[in-house]
Amino acid sequence: MDNSFSSVSDKDLWQQFRNGSEEAYSFMYEKYVPVLYSYGYRIYPNEEVVKDCLQDLFVTLWLSRQNLGATDSIKYYLFRSLRREIAQKVNADRTFTKTSSPFIRNTEASFEDQLIEVEENSLQSKELEVALSYLSDRQREAIYLRFYQNISFEEIASIMGITQRAVYKLIYRAVDILKKTYTPKPTPPSALPTISLITTAIIIQLVLHP
Repeated sequence: MDNSFSSVSDKDLWQQFRNGSEEAYSFMYEKYVPVLYSYGYRIYPNEEVVKDCLQDLFVTLWLSRQNLGATDSIKYYLFRSLRREIAQKVNADRTFTKTSSPFIRNTEASFEDQLIEVEENSLQSKELEVALSYLSDRQREAIYLRFYQNISFEEIASIMGITQRAVYKLIYRAVDILKKTYTPKPTPPSALPTISLITTAIIIQLVLHP
């Protein structure tokens, strides 16, 4: 990977790509393909289909680069584009976007594995895995996008094809389930945000966006 782009903002990197920079294009590909594959496989568990969609997506991006609009969040743009590409590939209609999509367990770099790995030194990973099994596919997808990909609520809503308020509710209910089904070991104050803090933040968002 060309590290010369590491300090370049998404907006500038995207603009260089749109201007025909093969180096910027290669940097984006190498940086985002692994996480895009992981996400794509979650929403449609077919390795060949996901790989084909990723290839088609990046070919289309290059060929149509001069006609693409500006963006200051490449990750959001690619996640949304891949979801749409997969939907088209499997001849899906709006139901694909609005109903539960399969969230595959025991896959490489799965959400459950990442969460357990991050907290395994201080939390009871076995109990956490059980607690996560109580969440719906879309609840896990929303949590993954928000807390592990740091994608905004507004962008998650666009990616998943639901309203922003629906995203808040998905995550709030997921956190509520985790509170009832999982009790972590004591963690230092500087550790990851506690479930209570996350719940409070989401409640505030629900109040601000009725």
